[in-house]
Amino acid sequence: MNLKRLLYALVLPLLLLCGQTYAQDKTVTGRVTDATGAAVSNATVIVKGTTIGTSTNADGAFTLRVPASATTLSISSVGFSSQEVPVTSGILSVKLTTSSAALNEVVVVGYGTQRKREVTGAIVKITSEKINALPTPSFEAALQGRAAGVQVVQGSGLAGSGSVVRIRGINSISASGDPLYVVDGVPITQDPFIRGNSGAMNQNPLAAINPNDIESIEVLKDAAAAGIYGSRGANGVILITTKRGKSGKPAFNYSNRIGFATYANKPSFVNSEEWLALRQEAWQNDGNSGLAPLPGGVTWAQARNTNTDWWDLLTRTGVINEHNISMNMGTDKAKLFLSGNFGDQQSYIVGNSFTRYGVRANFDYKFSNIIKAGITTGWNRGVNNRVPAAWAGGLGDAMSYALPIYPVYKNDGSYWLDGANPVARINENIWKNTDDRFLGSVYLEVTPIKNLTLRAVTSLDYLVGMEDQFESARIRNQASGLGYARRSPNTTTNNTSTFTANYIYNLNENNAFTFLLGSEVQESKSESYNNSIGRERSDPWYEDKDAYKLFRDTLVNTNQIRKTEFNAYTFNSFFGRINYSWKNKLFLQALARVDGSSKFGSNNKYGFFPSGAIGYVLSEEEFVKNIPAINFLKARASFGLMGNAGFPAGNYYAAYFNGANYGGSPTTYYTRPGNPDLHWEAIQNFDAGLEFGLFKNRISGELAYYNRTTTDILLNAGVSPSTGFSEAFRNLSDAKIVNQGVELSLNTTVIQTRDVKWTIGGNIAKNYNEVKSLGGLSADAIGGGTNDTRIAVGYPVGTNYLVRFYGVDPTDGLPIWLDLSGKQTKTFSLNNRMPVGSVIPDYVGGFNTNVTWKGFDLGALFTYTIGGNIYDGSGKRQLGIVTDWNIRSDIADRWRKPGDIAKYPRLTMNTNQYDGLSSEWQYNSTMFLHDASFLRLRELTLGYKLNNATASRLKLKGARIFVTGMNLLTFTKYPGGDPEIARDFENAQDRNLSPNITYLTAPQQKSVTFGLNINF
Repeated sequence: MNLKRLLYALVLPLLLLCGQTYAQDKTVTGRVTDATGAAVSNATVIVKGTTIGTSTNADGAFTLRVPASATTLSISSVGFSSQEVPVTSGILSVKLTTSSAALNEVVVVGYGTQRKREVTGAIVKITSEKINALPTPSFEAALQGRAAGVQVVQGSGLAGSGSVVRIRGINSISASGDPLYVVDGVPITQDPFIRGNSGAMNQNPLAAINPNDIESIEVLKDAAAAGIYGSRGANGVILITTKRGKSGKPAFNYSNRIGFATYANKPSFVNSEEWLALRQEAWQNDGNSGLAPLPGGVTWAQARNTNTDWWDLLTRTGVINEHNISMNMGTDKAKLFLSGNFGDQQSYIVGNSFTRYGVRANFDYKFSNIIKAGITTGWNRGVNNRVPAAWAGGLGDAMSYALPIYPVYKNDGSYWLDGANPVARINENIWKNTDDRFLGSVYLEVTPIKNLTLRAVTSLDYLVGMEDQFESARIRNQASGLGYARRSPNTTTNNTSTFTANYIYNLNENNAFTFLLGSEVQESKSESYNNSIGRERSDPWYEDKDAYKLFRDTLVNTNQIRKTEFNAYTFNSFFGRINYSWKNKLFLQALARVDGSSKFGSNNKYGFFPSGAIGYVLSEEEFVKNIPAINFLKARASFGLMGNAGFPAGNYYAAYFNGANYGGSPTTYYTRPGNPDLHWEAIQNFDAGLEFGLFKNRISGELAYYNRTTTDILLNAGVSPSTGFSEAFRNLSDAKIVNQGVELSLNTTVIQTRDVKWTIGGNIAKNYNEVKSLGGLSADAIGGGTNDTRIAVGYPVGTNYLVRFYGVDPTDGLPIWLDLSGKQTKTFSLNNRMPVGSVIPDYVGGFNTNVTWKGFDLGALFTYTIGGNIYDGSGKRQLGIVTDWNIRSDIADRWRKPGDIAKYPRLTMNTNQYDGLSSEWQYNSTMFLHDASFLRLRELTLGYKLNNATASRLKLKGARIFVTGMNLLTFTKYPGGDPEIARDFENAQDRNLSPNITYLTAPQQKSVTFGLNINF
């Protein structure tokens, strides 16, 4: 693209003011009907390649003056296939046929594709346009609100933050609850615990994948769809298909997005004067006199003259800058897709950003009608400039230990360090994660005889991560003069080889079969290393962080990096699928997979996972055809067995630790018992659905019911103390978890005329989750990390286990609790804890609306959660107790004098200690359990697409400009800031049990971006 063309593109907004006129010198008349001869009103009739058009009247008739040069009319209407007719003399007669575009749409299934009409499983397709609608930290966040039964919770406002994705509930306790991600047929590395939860953030291996390279995402939800992946399909499967070359001359696309980001919601905190008044009130409530002592050695005089807004100092307006360019071309023999991308997303937190750049080349070559081959390659680098957050500091300190009475600097200009100073930590800290990810595969496809396709694929998923951190001695340890430095590299290699044979057998005109047989071998290996050292203050790199490279050279040259973890496993699988079609209206499917894995115990190396499904297009039957309102009606049902092998490798054999000292001698000791019977979780899955199109397909949608029962539950807890071990993986054969629910998706075209089209769509899903049995284990046997969430029979997976708070006694301001029998008491006791609340909401979903008028388009997406709870873990220290933490403004609703009816008890500085917390009502209780319901304007986009004539004058094939807002509005009753939270997790069990816990979590990002998309 030359400079002249680029300048034209940059002034596209000015072209909105330009009008067009055409010489109109002839009149065309006609009538539009359907297949039965009935008139089609409000059909759009337009001169192809222009904006000149009209609509048919109630009788289907139209009259249109067209330019003398006009040769073709394009005619379309809701529910019908578009049709082009030549401009001729006389009265045109146009007969439209019912649209089957949606039914003939090709969707990706495991190891193949199917027409939407033929699909017997629960599959949702999300297109590239929707995936790239928002500047999300990672592509999986773009699924939020797009698919029924798919709950997506974006972790936080940190750059590169991951998401918690749950498909149809939570099926597991200690095994992974995340879906399997498959990119171009390759199961990829997705483990969020590659680097643990350092800095209050789980690493997101998916963030480096460029969303603009994605053609579509298919979500497989039931056994008929996901069962082909056997022991890894229990939590659903997300299939990512990248773009490939198309036939034709080289076609280029350039898109960019530039914008600004801030926080969506934030908690409100008191200022310095208010904080001092609250502390003094608490001091006097405890029976003391005089001025209350202040933390950090600050005097009252100094405190009264200081009012530091730490939140303001640690936040900014982040800048978003993304650029993507791609080219595709092809002939009958060769097709090529190339792309390059660069994106830099600053979060609203000072010092925090995520930069992604990479390239992709997908190539297909047809040697003959028998042999075809191709390569799929993509390399991306993600650089995450990190800052401490949540419990690790930074913005978390601004909500906790960094008090408004603390100054940033001393009088001499040096940092004030007698208390928390997150500004100093950010300025004296280097913290960077770099992920290099290569995803590549080579395939060979042979068709030795008609309808038989043999395909061999070998692929590599190679992820190299590097975490570097440095803190200077100025803030790390002034007394010793030692600072801190750490380098932690890790590598993960996945090699996958797949062979499939696909055969289509058409018995006759009405009966057709498709057979699939395949085998797959996957080998995965991960290695992690770590080194942290202290160096003398005299070292130059401690006084100048830009010289940090000396430290890196030192580690590399002296081999000081030590291995801390090694994890490897293999899968050896065989699978098959048979699809049968009768008269293109009855569809049957049977599939099975056998998985052998090194993760399983020696007595259970192989698992068998079968399923069967049926689909029937009822609208092909006469008794439905006679109902005018129904254009399409299809019923489907499936039942099958899936598995979950999402647990760490090596847990079936005994483990030992070598190197401990006992009595001055090296000692080897037993750290984990072996379990040769360890095997996959088993999930029995029933699914039934009804797909429909009504009123000339003006309304379409799907209603589904599912029931999933998990048995042989994997558990890493509940080991008898007599064994000498606190935990070990085992299968609970007598435990059971049930997920059942209903999903509804609707799409409707409200208006469609020549100039205006208005559509509304949405989805809602209800999931009921219950632990039916737990093998006799008590609720305290299984917990969710450091959070008071438990597993209790008769309650959902991940239930808050708390003492119930009844209210505040108006006479003395003390809290009133409830014991197990529901009796009021003022004595707090952990023995009164019981299951309350739920980490699982009652309903999740989203709804959207889109309006187009001539070249303009306006679209909005709302996402919502109804029910469920948020536990405000940081509220214990921000409300009701006055220590060395900040205090939220909602403390105004507190007890002050006898007779007050208040939400929070009287203030106190009571030092009764429990787990580092003061005052009995600061224990985990329902005082800090809140309704998780919220409604969020997730996306609002206004765009303009140039008409063909204007684009052609600019020598472009098409162009669109747009502005998009993300998370612009949030409606919630949650008082702690952002209601969409997912704090960092310690392991898969914590991630399953505690997704509703927040603790100083950075709120979500709100952004406004301006974009340009050009095809040439």
